[in-house]
Amino acid sequence: MRVKIESTGGFAGRDTVVAQYDTADLPAGRAGRVQEAVGALAAAQARGGEGEIGADLPAYRITVRDEEETRVYEVRGDPTVGDSSVLGTLLQGPSA
Repeated sequence: MRVKIESTGGFAGRDTVVAQYDTADLPAGRAGRVQEAVGALAAAQARGGEGEIGADLPAYRITVRDEEETRVYEVRGDPTVGDSSVLGTLLQGPSA
């Protein structure tokens, strides 16, 4: 599974790639944590979770590609707090 995380918006309105990796290149434990985090994002999206609300919050676009499909998730908020901690796991990806 390939994962790309972009920081979106901000004052300048630019999108910046902040992490990009393939779970096939990660040790099994790290790859498993990434897969669990992606599963949590999918579950939150399925139940209509919006995350934090606020124009000044950090925002991220997470693109996940596997052999079957490409999925895109939008996440707002601090990557170290609450449900957004899955974002922290994804941002750490290869270095966790």
